[in-house]
Amino acid sequence: MADTSDRKLLKDLLAEQLPKDVPFTFYHYSTPPSKSPALFSAPPHGKSERTYCESHFLSATITPKDAPDPRLPAELLVLAIEVLIYTTKRLTTIFVSKADSTGYLSELHLPRSQSGSPLKSICGTFVSWLARERQREAKKLVISLFARAQDQYLFPASIDNKNKHVLDDRGLVKWWCKVLDPIIWEYQAEERKPFRDKLAESESESSGTSSQSATTAKGYLVIPGYEPYDTLRYVPPSPAPSTPRRWAAAHPLLQIAPHPAAPPRCLVPHFPDDPKARFLDELDEELPDRGEGVIADGGTPSRGNGMWKSVKTLDQFWDFMAFRQECSSGRIVGFIWVVLTPPKDLTPEEDEDTPSQLSQLSQQSALDSQESLPTPRKKKSTTNKRRTKSGKRYGPIPLILPRIKTSSSNLSTTSTTSTASASKVPENSPYFTWPSSSRGTICFSTKNYNRAHEVLIHSSFATRTATARSTQQFKKEVAVLGGVAEWGWTVVGKKEVDMSAASEVKSVTPVTVMGVRKKRKDGDAPGASEANGAQTLDAGLVRKKAKVEPTPAAPADGANGVQVLGAGLVRRKPKS
Repeated sequence: MADTSDRKLLKDLLAEQLPKDVPFTFYHYSTPPSKSPALFSAPPHGKSERTYCESHFLSATITPKDAPDPRLPAELLVLAIEVLIYTTKRLTTIFVSKADSTGYLSELHLPRSQSGSPLKSICGTFVSWLARERQREAKKLVISLFARAQDQYLFPASIDNKNKHVLDDRGLVKWWCKVLDPIIWEYQAEERKPFRDKLAESESESSGTSSQSATTAKGYLVIPGYEPYDTLRYVPPSPAPSTPRRWAAAHPLLQIAPHPAAPPRCLVPHFPDDPKARFLDELDEELPDRGEGVIADGGTPSRGNGMWKSVKTLDQFWDFMAFRQECSSGRIVGFIWVVLTPPKDLTPEEDEDTPSQLSQLSQQSALDSQESLPTPRKKKSTTNKRRTKSGKRYGPIPLILPRIKTSSSNLSTTSTTSTASASKVPENSPYFTWPSSSRGTICFSTKNYNRAHEVLIHSSFATRTATARSTQQFKKEVAVLGGVAEWGWTVVGKKEVDMSAASEVKSVTPVTVMGVRKKRKDGDAPGASEANGAQTLDAGLVRKKAKVEPTPAAPADGANGVQVLGAGLVRRKPKS
């Protein structure tokens, strides 16, 4: 687990990665951990893991100086990223759900060396910060995402902006690998050991000793339909030539699954809006007792052994994924993982929660489930009815005020309820850690989080005017929904770019290597190619063909100009 003394705030980390003297405004809201369906299906006759989910949404805006209309808002949204954090008793999974840009970062007119780096730096810094804040002692942490190229994810009509640079499928896979590659190099590399050493290490762990002393990290990439050597072309190279690569063209599902010996359907995680999840749902139709509702809770039907009829192994699952519509329509889809393995903990884990933690978690889940329901009316007890019927009431009739309905309350009341329910969630439990330093500026319930998300996806980002109005509406609606006045914070970049290196790159004249040697025309002078500006090789580097001297001819006859052979070259007929 990361040391708390070395932890930095998200503001400081972003300032170190953003261009110098360039201001960015960030808006961050999240949800408390709430109970959610399990990521991995339970094995036959087993029980699914208790899983909690926490959502984070970070958006970045800029304020260009050259506003076309001073009456319009100057702030423009440029980036948004959504991250879901799933936690169980033994694993933490950070899933990058969506990320999108509007293309209006070009309004800052940054140099070419800085124009594309801020978006990549913001995404990488945010995911790395969440990974450090959510690390638990002796618990693995996995960063997972799938790269699929689309025109727009979070900003409707942003594709109409000509300045938006949409990456293709291959470029998007390379981009996300570059985003996550610095996270891998923050930790140590996994040691490559032979099988005998691994067996001895497992025996030492069972006896109570462990040799690993630091957290290790490794990246994994799978492109369905690609061979391993083709997949590694999308992985960034090592910073040093002698350093081995920290990526593998494989998947870590057997390492992170709760039951590695279970059927394949219990080894693949079920993320929302994921191509793997849709394929899992189709394959589950082959199981018996499909309509009994057991699979919806992450379980396995009681009949059978939980095996599919068509896919028997995990390798076959990835082979069939290559023929899916998402992976075979001319575009590739990359599945990326980064696995952080902590040193082994020798303290035994408790199987049950303490009564106080269990009561707090049950109260939070009950509050989340009752937020969307109207307040029920109180039922009168039967004893009171019998007493009122039997006894007679005398005196004046009391005045009864009408009851006002509270089911359709305003946004401030809803936000107060969500804040009160979030305050009852413990910061630490056997299933998650939820430090106050890594929460959003506004902490929403799941219902209000979805409402804030709908405000963004129902806006338009086609033009600069529409983007300015949509940005202002998004800020105001979320502020009212959260019951706050201001919820953004500005960061001024501190990263300096070495302009001398950039000028040296620009000053170098490109050398064109020609593979065809053209024959010089008779009318061209020896220095004609130099006059046209083309680079020519030196005279000492050019290998010329040796000239053959012609044989001298006999002098011509002065009368008729006919050339005759010499006396020694004429063969005369001998006299008879």
